[in-house]
Amino acid sequence: MTDAAPEFHERVGRHPAVAAAWQFDATTARSSIVAADGCFDFIVVHDDTRGRCSGYVYTPVTAAHVVASAARTRLVGVRLQPGYGAALRECGPELVRRVAADGPSSVDALEALVVDTLDAVTPPELVHDFVALARASRGEHRLTACGTGSAERELQRACQRWLGLPPKVFLRIERVWAARRKIREGHPLAAVAAELAYADQAHLSREVKQLLGVTPRALRPVGILQARSVGRE
Repeated sequence: MTDAAPEFHERVGRHPAVAAAWQFDATTARSSIVAADGCFDFIVVHDDTRGRCSGYVYTPVTAAHVVASAARTRLVGVRLQPGYGAALRECGPELVRRVAADGPSSVDALEALVVDTLDAVTPPELVHDFVALARASRGEHRLTACGTGSAERELQRACQRWLGLPPKVFLRIERVWAARRKIREGHPLAAVAAELAYADQAHLSREVKQLLGVTPRALRPVGILQARSVGRE
């Protein structure tokens, strides 16, 4: 079996609800690291060997993990902005049905299909404000100082439904991606840990390994993560 490198391409979404549209082609059976990024994806799997096409909803994860891809498989995906989880889960069965019937083969076609199915759905203001605060603070936002004026339990329920994650986990993910950007720029690890309020450099290293699936050293000077970076640079 040859070790031909898979091809991964992605672009920024063309709709406010879409963070990115991407395609992954594996000519041989391979394993790839998928980082925790706090986003839902709708993914279509084209199995050229069996001539099959199927779709599924990919939900946010709390740790990086390894995904195996069969030979002659093409994945086409649409990554939604944080906050559209409940809508995608509700529309998931309809998307799966339409994929089975239409088999969209391009990122443009799949994005159009997902956007059409989600229609005019927008996350609740509570979730929208929390995501904005989390990103503005680079994950250092404190739930006890939440500017939404809502009880923490209400925020917990809303985040679990619309983000697919507890708010504290989403904050961890935002912070580690902020750290990733700093590390890729060549900042010293100790300085990154201090700036982003990690307990120490070891704490930063553990979070990078758990959530991104690589060591901080692998991110220097230009880290090579397998995909899932559009909208995060």
